[in-house]
Amino acid sequence: MKTKRIKRPVCYLVGLLAFGLILYSCLQDETDLDSQETTGNIIKGKNRELSIDMARSWYEAHQTPVVTTRSVVTHFELMTKLHWKKGYENRKGKFEVVEVPLLTRGGAVLMDSETMEKYKETERGKIRNISRMVIIKNLETGEIINFVMHIVGTYDYLMKAKHFENNSYLYRAPDLSGSVYFYEPEGSLVNGWQYEDGKIVATISQGTEEGSRMQDTIDTRGMVLKPVCHTESVYVEHNECNGFVYQDPEYGLGFGSECRKVGTWEKVQVCIEEPTYEEDGNIGGQWGPNENTGGGGGGGYQPQPIAPKAKTIFRNSSMIDENWKVIEKMLDKIMQNCMGKGLYNGLVDVLKGKTITIEFNSGANGAFGKRSEDGSFGITLGKQMESNCLIHEMMHAFQSYRESTSSYNESTLNAEIETHFVQYLYLRSLKEYSGSKWETRDNTDTRRKSIKDLNNYIDNNGNLRAGVTESLLNDIIKKKITPTFEHAGYNNKKGFVYDSIRPVLDNFKNLREITKNCN
Repeated sequence: MKTKRIKRPVCYLVGLLAFGLILYSCLQDETDLDSQETTGNIIKGKNRELSIDMARSWYEAHQTPVVTTRSVVTHFELMTKLHWKKGYENRKGKFEVVEVPLLTRGGAVLMDSETMEKYKETERGKIRNISRMVIIKNLETGEIINFVMHIVGTYDYLMKAKHFENNSYLYRAPDLSGSVYFYEPEGSLVNGWQYEDGKIVATISQGTEEGSRMQDTIDTRGMVLKPVCHTESVYVEHNECNGFVYQDPEYGLGFGSECRKVGTWEKVQVCIEEPTYEEDGNIGGQWGPNENTGGGGGGGYQPQPIAPKAKTIFRNSSMIDENWKVIEKMLDKIMQNCMGKGLYNGLVDVLKGKTITIEFNSGANGAFGKRSEDGSFGITLGKQMESNCLIHEMMHAFQSYRESTSSYNESTLNAEIETHFVQYLYLRSLKEYSGSKWETRDNTDTRRKSIKDLNNYIDNNGNLRAGVTESLLNDIIKKKITPTFEHAGYNNKKGFVYDSIRPVLDNFKNLREITKNCN
């Protein structure tokens, strides 16, 4: 009896000790996990928020099931589908990642030109590449994005790599030699990196003039890269199959296919980095780490910001990306014109880091003025969304920032004449102007025709033409131009005032400012 009474407390004690050890072990695992995350280690396995199921739900709600990798140079398209059953999760720091292998049509394999030339059929099993859809969630902002990643090894690396498939978005093998390409889900190349022995040695962009300009200077990892660029080619080999119907004597009607290997060369721009270090170490790549100095770093997806020029001078928190892209496209067109470029840069200067509001309405006309909602000044564009309308309103904004409120309000018709003249000069510079609706309007509408005729007295830089005096120009404006504006509704009742005391050439001082660097 005594023995039994002694054993029971001992059993309880052993049980409590075991439970305590298990609890400590679990807590220690959590502590180690948190420690790994805070020190930037890659955690493989279950993500806390972005699971494969969640990533799939998000993807299917936002993207199409078939993904295209497309060249803007050769127009070659590589069609792929997501293999969700082989997807896996990992995370690092504030980023959770789901990578899903892509099943390529025709069993396509990407390889560099050296591999294409060197490999033998007996080495076929070692010639492979990684093609995955990458879905990332930023745990701090909640934002989710996706893109396609291709990792293409060099011939020597592929021959020796035993675990090539371990390379991922967050992890690059310390001995990786090859290239990592990032594509938009719609198909076009965004950017890429070239590796030698685990270290980044070059940047990659689309092999176009635009791609070259995009890579003029790239800020990343605390240095500014001054690239020396050249063009390289990536070989895309796939099976092209044609189906056929045949009659089998024993089994009857059958279906088969004949396949042949087909290859396409894809050109890309490769820029060798010549780093010069900056004082403020700016970590490159919005979406994940890109430490490459010791090998094993990952990340590196660097999407171009949406509408950077537009968002430098405009703001609208509720505007969708597609509308921002429309504005950016209009600004690109405007800035091809020297005067338009001068106007944009002039606005950047006078705004001094501030922005003005911009929005679209359902009407036909645009406007610049004070918004009733919050009293801020901004631009409204009509549904026609034409660049000449945007340059018109941008000119008004530029004028307003170079005048006091009282002087601007007391010379609104003066401003309209200058703005209409700028709009006319811009339209006339467009290759599509001849025979267009705009040319017809300038020749038939009385107000527009008076602005066109103004060019006989004022040149494209806002200066008097030879033989024209200020007195003559003053008479032309007062007697021929202002009446056509007043007849069209630009009158005192609607707040349009002509300041006749102002020196006549001051009516075109803003035009002279924005064309000071134009011939």
